[in-house]
Amino acid sequence: MRRLRRSILSVPGSSEKMMSKAVALPADEIMLDLEDGVALEEKEEARAKIIRSFLDYDWGGRVRAYRINGLDTPFAYRDIIDVVEQAGASIDVVVIPKVEKAADVQFVDLLVSQIELRMRLERRIGLEASIETALGMLNVKEIAFASPRLEALVFGIADYGASLTMPSSGISGHGDGEEQYAANRWHFPLSRMVMAAKAAGLAAIDAPYGDFKDLAGLKRSCQVSRSLGYDGKWAIHPNQLEMVNETFTPSQEDINLAVRILQAYKEADAAGEGATALDGKMVDGGSIRLAQVTYDKAKKLGLVEEGE
Repeated sequence: MRRLRRSILSVPGSSEKMMSKAVALPADEIMLDLEDGVALEEKEEARAKIIRSFLDYDWGGRVRAYRINGLDTPFAYRDIIDVVEQAGASIDVVVIPKVEKAADVQFVDLLVSQIELRMRLERRIGLEASIETALGMLNVKEIAFASPRLEALVFGIADYGASLTMPSSGISGHGDGEEQYAANRWHFPLSRMVMAAKAAGLAAIDAPYGDFKDLAGLKRSCQVSRSLGYDGKWAIHPNQLEMVNETFTPSQEDINLAVRILQAYKEADAAGEGATALDGKMVDGGSIRLAQVTYDKAKKLGLVEEGE
């Protein structure tokens, strides 16, 4: 079972106040940011603040992540070495921005592996790759299979749109310029990325919704990505977390149906049958796999009892 990633809250690594508050919020993953959320002159200091945050705060079971600067900057290698050497035992995931080829992931994998050996870290740190450019989306299949450390692919909508020279109203996230296109102008990259992620057994995480005051728009955006198979969504404001978590949590109706499908399959299998029927509808391999995913997620969230 993958880590639970319904909601991922991005927090600037330069703000100790925001980081201290974030660990008490209902996000499944807290991502401390060294990249876009930190000004150039604050990069070094933010790195030290993130290290202290990993070591000092009670994360309460949330996924502990941080985003390094891009591999084409002079900051990335120190982001990895300094933070992992000093706080590696308290880190679950390193997020790599603007991944464009499998070698980007493999470079970070190798460097983290060397640090783990040197520091004798017992638990392997995972990776998330952010797909944010036309080249990254073109190579997304190879990226998805680049490393056994890789746990998730993340859609970086703003930079992806910029790399295609798509018109923008300046909002960073979903909800930007979508009235200019009759259909969902992000449908193709969303579909391409989630297909690569699921083929490689990874989680797929959608980009944030840009207007944090527009909860109706956020809900629609969550529903679209969930319908495409996404596991969760980035959030840029605490006010978005409840809606994101709710949308990516199986409903009681979904859970009940999953339990019934799995029970019907168990009975059919015991009888030596393959496909079976439930409420006049065919239940086959695809139905069973989806029911198992729903059941496992509900179990991880404590929504089903043991043995149910």
